Amino acid sequence: MSNTQVVTLRMPKELKRRLDREAKYQGVSINQLANYLVNIQLTHLESVSLLESRLEKKSIRSLKRKVKRTIDNVPERNVPSWDSVNE
Repeated sequence: MSNTQVVTLRMPKELKRRLDREAKYQGVSINQLANYLVNIQLTHLESVSLLESRLEKKSIRSLKRKVKRTIDNVPERNVPSWDSVNE
């Protein structure tokens, strides 16, 4: 039994044209490109949702303290001028 499912997706003609053009440019099928793009975007949204759910349980003050402690633990070192941050 296949682990795929057929989904009918309605999209504006212009978006379909762009998808078709890019799939041809990439040398893949529209299906492959659409699956890749949906997967990438869904992964991004899931990551953002996870971060938001974790952050909503934290206070800004607590997060700032943790960041400060982390920065304070970074050892001092000589930084070449080309790699320094000018404020």
